[in-house]
Amino acid sequence: MECRHLLAPAAAGLLLVAGARVRAEEAAPRPLQVAGGDFPALVIVVPGEQAGSGREMLPGCDRIRARRLDELAPGWRTRVARVELDCEDTLADDARDALTAVTARAVLQPDRVRMADQPVAEIRLTDSQRWGDHQYVVDAPYATAAPALRRLVEDACRQRTLAQEVPLETCTMVEADAGFYLSHDEVGGIWIHADPDDATRTVYVEAWAD
Repeated sequence: MECRHLLAPAAAGLLLVAGARVRAEEAAPRPLQVAGGDFPALVIVVPGEQAGSGREMLPGCDRIRARRLDELAPGWRTRVARVELDCEDTLADDARDALTAVTARAVLQPDRVRMADQPVAEIRLTDSQRWGDHQYVVDAPYATAAPALRRLVEDACRQRTLAQEVPLETCTMVEADAGFYLSHDEVGGIWIHADPDDATRTVYVEAWAD
């Protein structure tokens, strides 16, 4: 009986410690590791009327809004501080086709997201019917972040191409426009360069265009 009485407070103490640890992890989740190609959805298209053909027309800015934090994917809800949206209804370069250009920006909680072990400060997603530009903004200068990001991109490329028997030379990033570039296909690729608006940051970019 005495032994049982002695163990009860110890067990209760362990439960309290475990509960406190869980609450602490929920309040400050571990950094989310991103690797490219895994950008979160930051906007929502509001349902609209169906076109005469039965297919929904391309949405305009009046049907596009930024997601609330509780509408983000579960892994992002505690890591995003706010989402900003800029949308423009315009014409394509040939002035014939209507074009909706959407730019969404997510400001992240400090050190909640990391890429190649570098802290990510922002996500910038620009999309239209004719181009897309998706960015992770790394909170580290180019000289520090670029080598780590380049290794991440090239290693991931090699892992994908080994099964496809593609020569490894296709996975080597080349120097271009004061940064590094790797072609993905005929319409797009991956860039790594210094942030033109902030020399203390580096930008990882996945972009495509018609």
